[in-house]
Parts: sequence; structure tokens; C-alpha cells
Amino acid sequence: MVSYQIDVLAPKTLLNSSSSLTPSSPTSLSQRREIDGSTQSIRDRFIHYYQDQGFQTLPRAPMLHPSIPMSFVMSAGLVQVELSLSRFPDYQGQQFVLVQDCFRHFDLDSIGRDESHLSLFEMPGAFVFGPNAKAATIRRMWTLATQELGINPERLWVSYFAGGNLEGNALPADEETYEAWRELGLAPERLVGLGVEDNYWQQSRGLGFTGDHPRKCGPNTELFYDLGARPDCDATCGPQCRCGRFLEFSNSLFIDSELEEDHHEIIPLDNPFTETVIGTERVAVILQGVSSVFETADSRPLIGLIRQYRQARQLPEGMAEESERIIADHLKALWVLVGDGAPPPGKNGRERIVKLLIRRAIARLMVLEIEETAFFPVFLSSLVQQWQKRQGSREGQTALRESRVETLLRYIEAESVRFHKTVERGHDKLRQFIANWGEGLDDETSLEANLIDIEKNWGLPRPLIELSLWKANIPFNRQKYQEALQIWKSQLR
Repeated sequence: MVSYQIDVLAPKTLLNSSSSLTPSSPTSLSQRREIDGSTQSIRDRFIHYYQDQGFQTLPRAPMLHPSIPMSFVMSAGLVQVELSLSRFPDYQGQQFVLVQDCFRHFDLDSIGRDESHLSLFEMPGAFVFGPNAKAATIRRMWTLATQELGINPERLWVSYFAGGNLEGNALPADEETYEAWRELGLAPERLVGLGVEDNYWQQSRGLGFTGDHPRKCGPNTELFYDLGARPDCDATCGPQCRCGRFLEFSNSLFIDSELEEDHHEIIPLDNPFTETVIGTERVAVILQGVSSVFETADSRPLIGLIRQYRQARQLPEGMAEESERIIADHLKALWVLVGDGAPPPGKNGRERIVKLLIRRAIARLMVLEIEETAFFPVFLSSLVQQWQKRQGSREGQTALRESRVETLLRYIEAESVRFHKTVERGHDKLRQFIANWGEGLDDETSLEANLIDIEKNWGLPRPLIELSLWKANIPFNRQKYQEALQIWKSQLR
């Protein structure tokens, strides 16, 4: 059995108590220095700005919440605010601000393939209970972006709810939001109205919704940064386009209604709720002048470390970069989730997510020919140092780091043994298929059907399948494979 060892003591230069997650006191706008674009400065500026506006700071909520038993906290929202208020009943007032880690398992397939998605990311949020003061909310949102964070207003676009139909209910356009943006001077050509799918928020099952009460809902408005025209897209595209030109980095939700499931009726809330959030890593992309969340100052050292250990020199186009990103993303997510009490890898719910993250990371290490026992301790040590920067030096932190590292390494070690056995069985099956490739099994339908069988029934991950086919000079069409996979999934229903 493999065994991992790690020195969890961060360098003394990183033991700085001034870099804690939540600033202790507000700073007036005139006293603030120009923001340096680091994630620490972004979260500090967000908190300080809303503190100046009279918002009270709440602590970060744990990633495990009873309303999401099958996954982890997915956003900064009402669930975290209510949890904090229940834990700290001395808080008074109706305005609160916090910084929340978020994890979205449903984005895993996007990781590494685009420039903006992370499975684990940080979301500072500001929350107001009471009547929706849309103009004030939007004014704060704009001031935060353009003055506090220093983002060029000429590069900003906005989407708002232009009306639509929700389960038989005709919803009017959010004219109040439109007018609020116009009053701030936003040009109408950069103010885009979208429908229910894009700009009308609905509470999802597993996000505080238990099925015994109506689902909360309401319009929202989003801020986008124009990264520049893409060569493979129309130069006149807008935020509704998925080409990657427009990076959404902030939104405000005006949760003013609830949807009664039985009768599909939308009912106004007695106590509406407003939230404004930003994505720290996406703001860092803008302020640091890079093109990807994997190129920021926080991500570059992790990607660089992976490249130091990489042995594979020739790989299919894009596979190395995608693999590096997945390893960095998944191990960082595991570090935070395990620190909050994520269970060991298993078959269902949170256990399955932990298992999936570990296996996906190990599969990519295999693609890059990185030796696990040498790599994991060094990489986790780098994560420890990043965490130390964020948390600062406080009593008990060293013991906490040691416990977290030991737990995560134990999870990885146990799952690695099981996973390698599965991979070997799958590789045996794939080798048999490749050996028979020249004996009549060369039509595309047969190729895709056989590969889906090897992935789903024999457990060999798709990147390892693609790599083996590439080495054997057997063509692989990812789009056609996806189409065949959808047919396979439909047959299971």
C-alpha cells in the first residue's frame, strides 16, 4: 500500500495574522489604497465596502449543511445567512455581509475545458431582509465594481429580466431594474434583457427547499466584463452568448415571491430578500489582466508545481492543460471539503462526490505520468501555504492543518488502491479491443459502443481511454462519443 508523508508547517514568512479571511474593522474609501488584484484584497474590499454601508459581518458557513444532504454548499445565500443568525442570535438588523466557499458538483465536466469554471470557488455576498430597494442595491453593485474594485466601466455589460412565463404565470419585465441601470448612465446597447432561464432565479431542491413549502423566486440582474471579441464568434455577440467573451462576475437577486408547487401560483413574499454576490476568482481574472481562472496568482503556483512533476511529453492536443487544471481544481476542492468534515469516499451522496474528485485527479496524474506518492505531499504542502495566507496565524491552526492533511491523505491512499485495481481491469478490456481493431471492429458505431462499455461497465476513465486510442492511432471523436453516451443514458431510464 502506498504511503504519503508531508511537512505541514508553513514557512514563517506566511504566518501573518493580518491576512485573516474577514477584516476586523471597516476602512473609509479615502483611506484605502489602490486594490492590488489579489483574492485577499478583493474579499477585503468587498467586506469593507459593505461594512461602510452599515452591513454586519457574518462568519463563513460550513460546507456541509443539512438542507443539502447529497452535496455541499453551492452558493452564498439565504441558507448561510439563516444558519449564521441561528448560531449567533445576538446579531441585530437586516443587512449582513459574508465570504462563503462554494462547491458545485454539477460543474465538474466543465472544469478544464473553459476559462471560468471551478468546482470550488469563493463568493462574497451582501444580504438585505425587507422590501427590495432595487435602485439602492444596483447603485451599490455598480459602485463596488467600478470604484471599489476599479473595473473599467466601459467594459461592463448588464443583463436584466425582460419578462417571460414560469409554469403558466406571465411575468412582467423588470422595468425598475432597467431604469436603475439607465439612471447610472449605462448605455442601452450594453443593457441586455433576457428571459426566465437566464435572469429569473428559482430556489432549487437541495438549496434550503425541502418540499413542504413553496419555492422562493424572483428576478435577478448580472454584471459581465467584456474580455474582447473571440475570433470564432460574431463580433456583435452579447452576454447571452456562450463563446467566453463575456465573463459574469457579479449578480443581484431580488427574491420577492414564492412558487406554490401544487397550484403553480406565484405569491408575493411577506419578507422579501435581496442578495448581491461576486465571484472572487473571476474578479481576480479581470484585475490581474489574465484570461482564465487558472492563470491567476493563486492558481499559477499550483499549475507550475504540477508541471514540475509531469513526465509525459507527448499528449493529444489540449489534454495536458485540461489535466493540469483538473488536478489543481479537484485537490483544492478536496482540501476545503475535508477540512469542513467531508466523509471518506463511498457510493452515495457526499461520499460519492469525494470518491469522484479523488479518482478524477488520479486519472489525470496517470495521463501526465506523475508519480502519486511523490506528488501528493508536495502539492498539499503548497495548499497549506495558501490556506495559511488566507487564515493567518492563530492558536490551534498548526494542529488543525495536520489533522486535515492526515485525513485527506488517508482518503486518497485508500481510494487510490481501489481505483488502480479498477483501472487495470479496464485497461485489460481496452487492450483486447485495440488488439481486435483491425479485425472488422473499425466502424464508428462499434467504436463508440465498445468505449462506452469500457468506461461505464469496466470503470476505465475517459481520458485514459482517449490517451490509449491516441497512442494506438485509433481516431476518437468526442462529439460523436457524447451523442452515443446520451443514447446510452436514455436506454437506462
